[in-house]
Amino acid sequence: MTAESRIKHPDRSLAIRDAALPGLPYLLDNQRLSELLGESVHITRVRYSPRTSLQVAYRRTRNGSFDYGWALTRAAKANGKLLRREETSRARGGDVRILHPDPRLPDTLVAVGGVEDDWALRENLAWLREHGPERLGLRRAPGSSLLGGSTTTLRYKPGRCLVLLLQNAGAPLVVKAAAKPLGTRHRHFHETLHLNGVPVLPQLGDAECAEHGISACAAWGGGDLAGLNESEGARRAGEALARVHGLPPVDSGAGGPCRPSGLADRLAETRSLVASLVPALEEPARRLEAALRTLPAARRSGEHVLIHGDFSPEQVLVNGAEVRILDFGQAHAGAPEADLGSFAAAEEAGQPLAAGRSAGGPTTASLAEGYAGAGGRFSQGGVNAWAAFRLFTGCLEPFNDRAPDWAADMAWHLRRAQDLIVS
Repeated sequence: MTAESRIKHPDRSLAIRDAALPGLPYLLDNQRLSELLGESVHITRVRYSPRTSLQVAYRRTRNGSFDYGWALTRAAKANGKLLRREETSRARGGDVRILHPDPRLPDTLVAVGGVEDDWALRENLAWLREHGPERLGLRRAPGSSLLGGSTTTLRYKPGRCLVLLLQNAGAPLVVKAAAKPLGTRHRHFHETLHLNGVPVLPQLGDAECAEHGISACAAWGGGDLAGLNESEGARRAGEALARVHGLPPVDSGAGGPCRPSGLADRLAETRSLVASLVPALEEPARRLEAALRTLPAARRSGEHVLIHGDFSPEQVLVNGAEVRILDFGQAHAGAPEADLGSFAAAEEAGQPLAAGRSAGGPTTASLAEGYAGAGGRFSQGGVNAWAAFRLFTGCLEPFNDRAPDWAADMAWHLRRAQDLIVS
């Protein structure tokens, strides 16, 4: 199979190469997974570990509304663990099932279940169901289903998090259940942001919610900067970002992925996964990894500041002349250009833009205008370098999100990252 045909048929090529996971073809194709489950489903998210496992989230329609589930296949040596999980789930009243997609391949197993059977989220979701009404002020009876009725699933990443919109008797809440507990300083850090004029949404819940990975806030705004053409909103977001960067870089209780100690590891992990998914892209990925090991540190404007850590248009809600910044869970000390570059890269990846010498598009330009007007300082070279970093580490997202042309999208990420490094 040629490199060109691998790009054209990347899922098929991946399934052929990873012989340790013969269940891959059933979990990378909507039709085959639908046939296996006996109902129509659409794959929305994947988690892939080469030669080890593949887990997918899928969406289906039941009783006129969307419902989510997951499917998981592992290498044969882990079949015992899958079978034990089925037994444990059955004993606890769960619905994890083990399917045999091909009778000729008895060692090929696929485990399936609903969101509440997600092994990593199960305990925190059970705690939310039992204690959420009291701790979050929900207007519903304890023990009632949080995943049924008028509840909407906004995002589901198997094994990591579930984000829900709860109508709550006309006062809708957004509730996030994560697999891992929130940092012990999470609530205090959020209050510090608010007291220093950073526009954030009031957080609901208490320390025990945080211990069980639960965070919540009132639903707010008419959308985010990824979906709205709001130059004024972007300028206000830039002003808010300058306030964040003006705070002392205290520990928020979260370990951001761009901390210097983890930078090389993230680059190496990305390059390795690119090579596994599309071997034809291994060499450009390797060149980028080598270049990005030094660029972010060398092209910063000055001392480290408190940064958001995962800043993007999706993290900025807009409501008229007001904005709110979301999700400081990866905040840490870093270069201010890291946030600006992250935002620029996300804007470029989210919509077609004419490639320029500077990272980002019109929304990034408005953000930078507001940032500079509020006293923020940055170097464009540093922004480009950090945008290249974000494009490189984010090149896996088209595969994870099941974009139809994910291999071509991955190649674009790498090309654009390279362009920004040499510009």
